[in-house]
Amino acid sequence: MSKTEMHTADAREYESENPLRESETPLRMQADWSGSETLDSAVTCAISRATGVSVTELAPLYEYMDPDALHEFVASMRDRETETSITFRYEGHDVTVRADGEILVWPAR
Repeated sequence: MSKTEMHTADAREYESENPLRESETPLRMQADWSGSETLDSAVTCAISRATGVSVTELAPLYEYMDPDALHEFVASMRDRETETSITFRYEGHDVTVRADGEILVWPAR
């Protein structure tokens, strides 16, 4: 995969049915690399699900980080043999994106 190729990702929740509560357990979603949605859209969807706030009411991801840089970094992680991830703050939550497409949204502190 070239560095300029954009990942697409359809986020599918696979653990919790409820928005985050007062716990240390993250909401877990899986980005589907063969989907039609971009990775930044999948991250926004995960935050929406975790907080119960509509995607349209959330600040755009680009206000927190560069979505193109996120795509490029995740693309570079997928070629590594070691488990790699990136974590950043978005809408008051720590968000971890792993090379395998897993997105974790940690409860707000």
